[in-house]
Amino acid sequence: MKSIALLFFGGCIITVQPFLMEMLRAQETHLDIVWNFNETQGTLAHDSAGNVDDQIEGFWWRVPGVEGNALQFDGDTTRITRAADRMPRIQGGFTISAWVALNNYPWNWVPIADQDVDDEVGFFFGIDAFGHPGFNLSIDGTWQHLTSRVRLPLKKFCLVTATFDPRAGMALYVNGTPAGNLNVQGHFIQATEADLIVGRVRTPQLPYPSWLIHPKDPVNYSLDGYLDDLEISDGARSAEAERDAFSAVKLPRQDAIGYAVMPSGPPGKGPFGAFYATLKFERSWDDPRRIGPDSDVVVRFDQSPMRLVFWQGTNYVPAWVTENGKWYTDEFLETWGPGCVDGGDCEPMSDKQSRYSHVSIIESSDARTIIHWRYALAETRNYKGAHADPLTGWFDWADEYWTVYPDGVAVRKQLLWSSDVANLPHEWQETIVINGPGQRPEDNIQPDALTLENMAGETAIYHWGPKTDQSFSYPKGPAKLDQPRNANIQIVHLRSTESPFQIVWPKGVSHDTYNGEKSYSMFEWWNHWPVAQIDSSGRPAIAADRPSHTSLSHIYWDSYERTQHAETKLMLCGLTTLDAAHLLPFAKAWLSPPTIHVSSGDALGADFDPSQRAFVVRRAKGAKMTRLTIAVAATSENPIVDPAFVVEHWNGIAKVTVITKGVKLAVPARMGKLHILDGDSLVVFLPFQSNEQTQIQIDSAQK
Repeated sequence: MKSIALLFFGGCIITVQPFLMEMLRAQETHLDIVWNFNETQGTLAHDSAGNVDDQIEGFWWRVPGVEGNALQFDGDTTRITRAADRMPRIQGGFTISAWVALNNYPWNWVPIADQDVDDEVGFFFGIDAFGHPGFNLSIDGTWQHLTSRVRLPLKKFCLVTATFDPRAGMALYVNGTPAGNLNVQGHFIQATEADLIVGRVRTPQLPYPSWLIHPKDPVNYSLDGYLDDLEISDGARSAEAERDAFSAVKLPRQDAIGYAVMPSGPPGKGPFGAFYATLKFERSWDDPRRIGPDSDVVVRFDQSPMRLVFWQGTNYVPAWVTENGKWYTDEFLETWGPGCVDGGDCEPMSDKQSRYSHVSIIESSDARTIIHWRYALAETRNYKGAHADPLTGWFDWADEYWTVYPDGVAVRKQLLWSSDVANLPHEWQETIVINGPGQRPEDNIQPDALTLENMAGETAIYHWGPKTDQSFSYPKGPAKLDQPRNANIQIVHLRSTESPFQIVWPKGVSHDTYNGEKSYSMFEWWNHWPVAQIDSSGRPAIAADRPSHTSLSHIYWDSYERTQHAETKLMLCGLTTLDAAHLLPFAKAWLSPPTIHVSSGDALGADFDPSQRAFVVRRAKGAKMTRLTIAVAATSENPIVDPAFVVEHWNGIAKVTVITKGVKLAVPARMGKLHILDGDSLVVFLPFQSNEQTQIQIDSAQK
């Protein structure tokens, strides 16, 4: 039974309901906290009403606000804490109000202001994973919930307000307009022993949707965006007063926060080669990192604005970037199951701080560049590696060597080190499109997303159906990718002129599709990677806010080499403007290259190395610098397509002549030097195609 109060008034005894008593008590106290964040320096936020300074923790920055300055919260570490013993008592009705500009929606509920204990006592005013403001509080011992009907937009300042009136209940306002109410009367119970926390979760939370994420590890996070003019005051502000408070501020038309762009180096064409770089994303992500400058690598091309990017934000997972900024990657080596300690997926995607993943340039010249990417297959929780050997302690590692030529084609050589490669499960390829901030998968991928082709030139196109609503449902993609038979060529159709492609060995080849997980897109869609620092290897994206990724298919094919503890696979990949029919000669030239022999000159022999996509002319150390004549027996089934030649122990510069049917071709030879411990080698790239018998003459051009 609820208690009542008895008052003597004019000789009479009057009964007073509890909420009226609270109104009377409120007249004896004064609740007023005002943080306007207009300080220009220091690490304190000054409460101008209570004349109290509160410490700002984590990474944060002062930025332009609705009036004066605002505070930027980094989405991870930022918070303000007011100790419980410095928190005024709340008696009766009260109002919490703030201007908020969201950079990203929170991983789950995040507080604007929170003074509660175990969702039982006190209050919580915050924003959910979809951007809805919400207000929870304890009324007469019952935890009451109110969520706004309005979803906050990204990047724009919005005035959000929560009020409680003991007689009228709870109310929410967004930009001066009512956005929800709950008619619940009674007495608010304050959590007087709890600290007030602004802008960060009190305890780690599971990202939403919690039933689908993996592993199911709660994470810490904060508001990701700007906060300005936070007030907590006595009395429930009226709807009219709230409308006036919003109207009194003139907001700029432009967004308060711009959309970040995933970095890929200078725009446009550039000198071909690999370059160390310091790629910046956005301050809230860049500043906390502890990786030095020039730790990223960008490969540029002089015939196209495309590039190949090895960036910390993708944990150095290499990504092709098209002429209009669409990002694509063929994934990495991955394992799972009992061998992945602590559960989840063991992969470089889980290496959030890039503790194991790093990239280096082995070779870079006008003829080609070679990038070495090394990484461990680790899990998200404790950076433990998969399939640790009980005798040596070595767990799964991978070396990838990317040999890239000026035509935008690369050989990807993947080398897996594992305890028992024949019996432990590993994944080698996944067709992944990376979506930038503000992008949905539909913005980057065409509905006819994939073309498969076999070596006979037979093709099939695979389609994903559009989604006409915003429901969380399964994509309408292909159930199988089984046509044509033995398809070993794949083209990914992005909304760009240039398309990613993959070519693998036909032996043992098969494909499967991504179509079995619910999504808010017409494609499957996650945002636990790239960039995200939460301990998760699977979190469905619920909005186009953060960088995200979409998977379309897997390609499976046989190994190039295998031992007990090491396995190697090769893939030809890149960006192309060619259709499937015109891409087929690239596959033939790589998989069934023409035979060659050195008809004159000082050489020990020559053969084709698919791991380099190059003909290698073997020469003894100290061999004479005389003319080499290389006969290439090209045919329509064994064509020459942009061939490369590596001439061992060639110490000087060279002149290259291409002759077909007795006619010298005007081929602009591109040359470079490969420096190794026991001598230099010459690298030659020749941008031409032929189905005819061809001679390549290499002469010393020493002055």
